[in-house]
Amino acid sequence: MNSKYTVLILLLTLWGNAALSQGRKPVLEEIIVTAQKRQESLQDVPISVVAITAEGMRDANIEDMADIAAFTPNLSVYSHPPFTSLRVRGLGSPFDKGFEHSAGLFLDGVYVGRLAFLDAAFLDVETVEILRGPQGTLFGKNTISGAVSIRSVQPSQEPELSGEWSSGDEELEKYNLTANLPLGERLAVRASALVNHRDGPVYNTTLDRDEGSVDAKAGRIQLRWDALDWLDVTLAAAETDQTFRLGSFQLIAATDEQFQLMQFYDPQVELDPTNQQSSQNYPAETFQDGTKYDLRLNASVLEHEISLISAITSIEETSLSDLDFSPIPLLFFLNGEDYRQFSTELRVVSPLGMFGGRLDYVAGVYSADSDTDIQVIIDAAPAPAALLATMSGAGVVLNPVASLLAPVVDGQPGERLLINGFQKGSSRAAYAQASWHFTDAISVTGGLRLSIEEKTVDQRLQLFTAGTDIDGPIFTQLVTAQEYRLIDKRVDRDLSSKLALNWQPTDTYTFYVSGAEGFKGGGYSGSAVRAEITEVEPESSFTYEAGAKSRLLGGAATVNLAIFRTEFEDLQLTIFEGNVSRISNAAGAVSQGAELDAAFTTALGVSGSFAVAYLDARFSDYPNGACPADQEPPCDLSGDRLSFAPFWKSSLSLNYFNDLGSWPISILIGGDVLFEDEKLLQPDQDPIDVQGAYSTFNLRLRVADDEERWSLQALLRNATNKHALDGSGDIPTLSGAHFGRAIAPRQLDVSLRFRL
Repeated sequence: MNSKYTVLILLLTLWGNAALSQGRKPVLEEIIVTAQKRQESLQDVPISVVAITAEGMRDANIEDMADIAAFTPNLSVYSHPPFTSLRVRGLGSPFDKGFEHSAGLFLDGVYVGRLAFLDAAFLDVETVEILRGPQGTLFGKNTISGAVSIRSVQPSQEPELSGEWSSGDEELEKYNLTANLPLGERLAVRASALVNHRDGPVYNTTLDRDEGSVDAKAGRIQLRWDALDWLDVTLAAAETDQTFRLGSFQLIAATDEQFQLMQFYDPQVELDPTNQQSSQNYPAETFQDGTKYDLRLNASVLEHEISLISAITSIEETSLSDLDFSPIPLLFFLNGEDYRQFSTELRVVSPLGMFGGRLDYVAGVYSADSDTDIQVIIDAAPAPAALLATMSGAGVVLNPVASLLAPVVDGQPGERLLINGFQKGSSRAAYAQASWHFTDAISVTGGLRLSIEEKTVDQRLQLFTAGTDIDGPIFTQLVTAQEYRLIDKRVDRDLSSKLALNWQPTDTYTFYVSGAEGFKGGGYSGSAVRAEITEVEPESSFTYEAGAKSRLLGGAATVNLAIFRTEFEDLQLTIFEGNVSRISNAAGAVSQGAELDAAFTTALGVSGSFAVAYLDARFSDYPNGACPADQEPPCDLSGDRLSFAPFWKSSLSLNYFNDLGSWPISILIGGDVLFEDEKLLQPDQDPIDVQGAYSTFNLRLRVADDEERWSLQALLRNATNKHALDGSGDIPTLSGAHFGRAIAPRQLDVSLRFRL
């Protein structure tokens, strides 16, 4: 497949050369990024950065972060709230309410400690930047594997009214409206709103309803005041309200006894992840409400740009899940969180080329405080006598559950595990990065960031049985839970550095080599079932990277290459141990590989992009790792691969754009080929939780007037209806049983856009 991609690119490049030789010179649009806290051309930034503009997202029908991940090698996004996660170069954080992520999310320059805003962040977007590799110096907090920066369009003096309506499979109904209104010469307001509904592609045979649906509402309003010629102030407020159905997890494996009992409760239950059918008896849903308020001041003083960004962010999330993923009334799960964050950053950016063109720098201080209320409720066999009676009627002895429930009396309730926790965090940092230009072509960049992170926890786990404060056998014996009250405090200090050598012999080429440290503080699991497994130690990394960026064919093409190696210590990850998942530290891990991306345009109306990455991410030292269900722990995973880290991942996109005859109408025809190599879906190397290599294809067609005042676009995603899993795992208390979730099936969507 890679050879086919290469041939296509060569043919199209030759095509572009032929057009150029005839005197026509198409040029790719320059993309401006803020990867180094200042506005620069993407091709001049000595970092492995993928940037997608609003126009690029429109042309490729990119609607969310999962779509961007499909086009971005070495970026993995699992979007299924509350289990949303980001991984860069195979490295990311586990799902746990007590943890922030290893790949930082920044919205309009503000670090957001939770990913609940990710699904609603794609509202009136200007640019999305994916920074691969540690960004500890400039971005700092929790960017040990990388950072995702999403910037919205800012208020301006240009009046605008634009909108979009979309409809499609699974009852898609989506509305998007944006207005920009000048309120005088120095004042402007910009407002955007989004309403999005889509039924899920999975049918729940037990509850007779569709699963995987989303109902989302989001809004943002921004007011910009150009108070003085050298000072502007922006106030912004954003709100999200989202509901997701979680029952799209499907059963993919079970023992004969487990499956026989499942069939007694629902005769339609199957162990076929390809049939888009689930059988959960509990209505699983996630409810998210989020708010974000920003104050941004930008001043130009003595040719320096001084910025002050303050933000208040809050997320309330409640998730109800069927933790056994089956029609058996066995495990019900509530996971709730109320997260509040206040942050302030003061930054100074120098002009380029101070002291005769020799020096430029960025420096700043950062402060953030957060409070998190966490509640976890797990009910085990809420009606134990009825469950035992059903086992007897079905002729099934589901041990060890049956033997543990044997002493119960008819009418008694089952067991409950309750965790109530409060965590308070503070982060303080000071940073500086400077570049010294020895010549116009050669420069060296160095940076330091001093961080101090403090976390306190007050968390209590209680066990109840039959409505009394008695420890029950399912949680104490199967889950090995123990009651505890944990009151603790930890302080982590770190000094992260970066050193890079840059060579730009001409405006066409940029070469760089760099070394950078990354750091992520330790913390406390919000769902630990024993006190001794609650705390997790910090993780740290060092990354070596070399890269080259080029503009070719007079700006009609770009080709960028990065080669990297990251060495991790105390990698934080989730493992499934016995009948419960928990947070753990692996002693060491290594992620190494290469990333190539290219883009081109021709005078004949053909344009496209190609990206491919090779990734070898493994545990370097992990003798006490997790084991598959049929093996006794511990398992030595040293040398084994990390999960969600395919060896190869690539994307190829082609578009043909031209006028439709003599009419004032343009037409765009395009398609994508997306390839992903085999990957593990769990770190324990269980062969059940492995997704083989696969490819998907997208097709699109768009017609629009020449001035883009309106457009009608159709997109066929996953045109061949390819089946693949994007996640799977062990089912608690049902040893040997597994669940999984499939990628979206073939979907046809149609969108109508307008701009006045």
